[in-house]
Amino acid sequence: MPINYTLEGQSPLESQQIVKIAKAIEKALNLEDQVSIGLAFVDKKTIQELNAKYANNDYPTDVLSFEYGQGEVSIGDIAICTEIAKQQAKENDISDQVELSLLLVHGTLHVLGYDHQTKAEIASIDAVQGDIMKILNYKYRDFKWEH
Repeated sequence: MPINYTLEGQSPLESQQIVKIAKAIEKALNLEDQVSIGLAFVDKKTIQELNAKYANNDYPTDVLSFEYGQGEVSIGDIAICTEIAKQQAKENDISDQVELSLLLVHGTLHVLGYDHQTKAEIASIDAVQGDIMKILNYKYRDFKWEH
């Protein structure tokens, strides 16, 4: 399998769900290269500390991604704030599992080089993300990017 997540700590997503997400991303992107990604589900305090240290944003966020390189093997890390994910799930009237899956998809796309700084990038990541969520048979909500 091209995407290999290495989980640090506990996960609110079952391991078979994480594998299902990886396979959906691989299918949508026709991904063949090996990709190793560290994955951690963290609390608000931890995500705020990471966001302040690495992105100079002193507030909690839902997901942070760190891309370390592309090539034969892409390596990166993803941190997902479980508390914020659950809050967003409630606000959007979807299950925690769908929201956490969406954040994992989104974070993985960032590690793979997708971004959302320009209108073209937003359209690209939204389209791919939507395709992946459809493969997973999940209701997909559009992000409202704020920059």
